[in-house]
Amino acid sequence: MTNIDVHDLPEPMARAIAETVETLRQRLQKKKEGRAHFSLPNWSLGVKGKLTREEIYDYLDDRF
Repeated sequence: MTNIDVHDLPEPMARAIAETVETLRQRLQKKKEGRAHFSLPNWSLGVKGKLTREEIYDYLDDRF
């Protein structure tokens, strides 16, 4: 696969996908060179409220 179609995604999501792909490319290159340690980019989203597991699954059940 050489292309990933992101034309209908918002710009921030498309950029995040591009950054993730680049990180995975770097990981593969380091693995080939024998330097396998890596970390994926992350960010602190913080907590916006409390949800129970039941509330989450009930919401997902209603959507699908």
